[in-house]
Amino acid sequence: MRILIAAGGTGGHIYPGLAIASYLKEHRLADEILMVGGERELESYLVSSQGFNLRQISIQSYPRYLSSKWIVFGWGLCISFLQSLFILWTFKPQVVIGMGSFHSCPLIILASFFGIPSLICEQNVRLSLSNRLLAPWTSRIALSFSETQKYLSPRLLRKTYLTGNPIRSEITKVRKEEAIEKLGLGKDKFTLLFLGGSQGAHSLNKFGIEAMKLLLQEKLGKEIQIIFITGKKDVEWVRTSFKSVAIKSLILSYLPQMEYAYAASDLVVCRSGATTMAEVTSRGLPAILVPYPHATGGHQWKNAEVLQVIGAAYLILEEDLTPEKLKTTILDLITNKSFLKRMAEKSKTLGKPQATRKVVRLIFSLVNQ
Repeated sequence: MRILIAAGGTGGHIYPGLAIASYLKEHRLADEILMVGGERELESYLVSSQGFNLRQISIQSYPRYLSSKWIVFGWGLCISFLQSLFILWTFKPQVVIGMGSFHSCPLIILASFFGIPSLICEQNVRLSLSNRLLAPWTSRIALSFSETQKYLSPRLLRKTYLTGNPIRSEITKVRKEEAIEKLGLGKDKFTLLFLGGSQGAHSLNKFGIEAMKLLLQEKLGKEIQIIFITGKKDVEWVRTSFKSVAIKSLILSYLPQMEYAYAASDLVVCRSGATTMAEVTSRGLPAILVPYPHATGGHQWKNAEVLQVIGAAYLILEEDLTPEKLKTTILDLITNKSFLKRMAEKSKTLGKPQATRKVVRLIFSLVNQ
């Protein structure tokens, strides 16, 4: 079976696509897998590092405001349809899967035109603009959150399935003791994970450093260790800043094997991107969530709200974030172990570790229909 997966733009689209591709490869369920993405370095690096073939198309993000970017977008859209037509003609996929970015648009629309079954995956609570455009064209829609269903018409609900957001199987397999040893951390310390997502988050890095300095002034501060995933731009600055902070820390720009960071951690401070939420809840981790304020359609806030409502996470808007507030929130959770445990239990109820397998089942239902 030949399967085409369109996933580009950000890690939030690429990682779930790679999770599906890796599952298919691991279980020998596909003869050929082709990834299609954009022309950014991120796509090339992530896809090639996992050993999959990548074809790049020229489409770019939809301009939200009137500007000269419309000319670039329009030209890239036209070129992308021609590139996608050539890809479909030469690769001849039996199923086309779109992961929610604009790179899915020409491929899903052309697949519909040529009678090739397709599936789009929505990672967030609210459908992305590209998925809203593609919903009438696709054969099936896979959702990560049950809350998404209330935003869909009855006609779309008939082809909608709640699967969860695909994640790598390794995310849930690593034991805490194994992770602590692998990362060179202390066995008896409370482990905090600061995670800014695939691109890093400067404000989280900044406030995280200051909050740690304040936390060390508290008695419990010496019982804490930290894993800091900073992104490329901030890694040296964060390392320099932590030289004056007497706390055991592991500071990395990026960690390909994030399963070890999750397994070692007792509390996560992070953005609320869909892939991060899927991984955090699959591990059953309590979290302090700081949604990225400029995310399209406020989708990170919507994601975070789902966890906050059931008590799985503490939500802080970026406009309200201060070092003191972050320090106080962390300290309150560390000192209230029973509450932290309940948060972890609530987080686990939202986790869908079998999401990748469910999406693969949907793929095969399209082939065998």
